[in-house]
Amino acid sequence: MGVVLLQEILRYNHLVTTISNSLVDLEKGIKGLVVMSEDLEEIFRCINEARVPKMWSKTYPSQKPLGAWTRDLVMRVDQFFKWAHTGTKPLIFYLSYFTFPTGFLTAVLQTSARANSISVDTLSWEFIVQILDDVNITGQPKDGVYIKGMYLEGAGWDRKNCCLVEANAMQLVCEMPTIHFKPAELKKKPGRGIYSCPCYYYPDRAGTAERASYVVSVDLKSGAATPDHWIKRGTALLLSLDM
Repeated sequence: MGVVLLQEILRYNHLVTTISNSLVDLEKGIKGLVVMSEDLEEIFRCINEARVPKMWSKTYPSQKPLGAWTRDLVMRVDQFFKWAHTGTKPLIFYLSYFTFPTGFLTAVLQTSARANSISVDTLSWEFIVQILDDVNITGQPKDGVYIKGMYLEGAGWDRKNCCLVEANAMQLVCEMPTIHFKPAELKKKPGRGIYSCPCYYYPDRAGTAERASYVVSVDLKSGAATPDHWIKRGTALLLSLDM
């Protein structure tokens, strides 16, 4: 887990440095102290149009406008700053704040495998959606991690019965409760009444040639409908929205 933290800090430090240096150069360019390069002109246009400059979006993909992206970046940095400063893992991880969430999930499996003296290849995930509010989570789980920051698209969530339901009218997405990602020995295929819900890093599910958007499939109770119903609905979990 410490390696994952270090890698994330290095990536975000590089991003913050890039933003800071480019804004300093842009200010100088506007004042006429330096020549406006193509990169600086692009940053100037993007700021005017509330878009994220291409130079800033290399660390992780996002479809947010500049204002929302900036606020999101502050919260991302804050999670890792507190983790590094206190030396204590957060009670609840925001999976969306990791630049490479698959790397973090793999590290959790490896930690569990070492603790139980078993091969990591024999482990998969058990997903336990929490019914209680986050304020009632007072300690880290014995095995695995609590994950937050997921949005359900194409369906709603019944907190009482802990299952998928039809979304309310005009509701595009709904925030999922905290989910306990618990390592478990390889299970059989999901049984009846379980929908393997794909989770994507951002709304563009196809991803890009450089990076896939798919992260993991989360088993959710399909409720009164069959899993095929939610497949046809295109129901999925998103770690990031475009707003």
